Amino acid sequence: MHYAFDWTFVLHVLPRFARALVVTLQVFVSALLISTSGAIMMALWSRRESRLLRAFLTTFSWLFRGLPELIVLLFAYLALPQMGVPLSPFWAATLGLAAIGMAYEYEIFRAALNAVPNGQFEAARALGIAPFTMSRRIILPQVLRIVLAPYITFACSSLKRTAVASAVAVPEVMGLAERFNEAFQKPFELMLIAMVFYGGLSSLLMLTELLVERHFAKTQAHPDATLGKRMNESDAALTGIGGSA
Repeated sequence: MHYAFDWTFVLHVLPRFARALVVTLQVFVSALLISTSGAIMMALWSRRESRLLRAFLTTFSWLFRGLPELIVLLFAYLALPQMGVPLSPFWAATLGLAAIGMAYEYEIFRAALNAVPNGQFEAARALGIAPFTMSRRIILPQVLRIVLAPYITFACSSLKRTAVASAVAVPEVMGLAERFNEAFQKPFELMLIAMVFYGGLSSLLMLTELLVERHFAKTQAHPDATLGKRMNESDAALTGIGGSA
């Protein structure tokens, strides 16, 4: 059976995907901002002594890393309105993806936070630095150096995960491709369009990851100088904040 690929159809419907591409980016960026903010707070809370809090964080991470994305999105879209929390398809998809992303990013940030030497925390406490100031000016800058490459890798996966939003009627790229396919029965052409959009956006993130890895590779080429510079920066930050406290 010979299938004649219809390039005319591709050129005709391609402009219609501009709005869908914007929706895809909106879902991706919104979910990533929410999940990143929540994951950072969770990672900081994991340093506290409360066993109940740590048990909650562990359960949250275990639950949302174990559930399929489709189930989480359908729960947000179908079940939450029945519980008195009405959500539009956009926000149901965004919050569902954010919850899943938060669980994974929590593990990334928690591991990076544990890699920061305990002496940094002890020195900040000895100087009487407030926990929020310590986190913002001393701990998080060091965590970001560690977490940046794996974070970008996860962001790339999160971008591809937005295709699941079509299941809850979000008119993003995959959702529009499915609707057009129902109307025109052009699966190869429409899947090609979706592949190009997702592949192009993912390539931008992967290129960013490559640049970050090259940056860190250059940094590791001079470990002694880099270590001394970071220690001096941390000491200066601690001294400066302690003096202003």
